[in-house]
Amino acid sequence: MKTRFLAAMLALAVVPFAAFAADEENPYKKVKVGDFATYKMAMKIGPLAIEGTMTQTVSAKDDKEATLKIASKFNGMEIPAQDQKIDLTKPWDPTKTGTLPPGTEAKIEKLKDGEETIKVGGKEYKCKWETYKTKLKVQGQEMEMEMKVWQSKDFNLNMVKTEMSGEVGGQKMETTIELTDSGAKKSD
Repeated sequence: MKTRFLAAMLALAVVPFAAFAADEENPYKKVKVGDFATYKMAMKIGPLAIEGTMTQTVSAKDDKEATLKIASKFNGMEIPAQDQKIDLTKPWDPTKTGTLPPGTEAKIEKLKDGEETIKVGGKEYKCKWETYKTKLKVQGQEMEMEMKVWQSKDFNLNMVKTEMSGEVGGQKMETTIELTDSGAKKSD
């Protein structure tokens, strides 16, 4: 499997989806500098198992833009932190995050939605969930997957859990991302 293709899947896995209708306010407008969320991640592609953690921290914010610093570690290896700029003047569009490799084509189609209370990281969250069909094309390789995302308006960074499944290069792929810790750090 090509390294860039795997990188695209990992990048998509860490994209902070905000599952709110376009007519609602951008959910990142309410974040504050220092807000953070840490997630445990487990991905399996055929016989390959990847486990890790990801922490998103709001490193800057004004009326027009919020910046998330995304630090990840997979199978014990640190991944260089990435900054993600979020335009707060527009509805949130998870396909315009800038975390996917250049030239990646991504299409996300919403399928269903509902409400559910789930327990993650030792806490219960009243969530809105949405399911999506996602198509990726990276360096000529295509992938389709189903995704379910749980979001909570009671949590500033919104995403509490994501599950994805699909097929990559003829191999079954499953990913789970689940909130383990959150809060606010004092800014320097």
